[in-house]
Amino acid sequence: MLSLHFNKQVFINTLKANDSIVYAITPLALMATLLFQGTIKGNLKPEYFAYALIVSVAFCTWGIVDRKFRQMSAQRQKVSVGKMDE
Repeated sequence: MLSLHFNKQVFINTLKANDSIVYAITPLALMATLLFQGTIKGNLKPEYFAYALIVSVAFCTWGIVDRKFRQMSAQRQKVSVGKMDE
């Protein structure tokens, strides 16, 4: 039997290092999942891929907005801590 070795920690560290990788991998993983599922069930339709693309764009938008708000929140906390120290 073919044994595949997959180092999960390398994959996890890569995802933690760069958010843009997550935004690129998620649509590809979603499309691959749809392709496998559609091939197995025999009901592969282009509408499913369009829907997956829309969901992926929504995910990317949410991730970008969330990251911006977290950065702004962290900056505000640093400023407020700095004012308390004075």
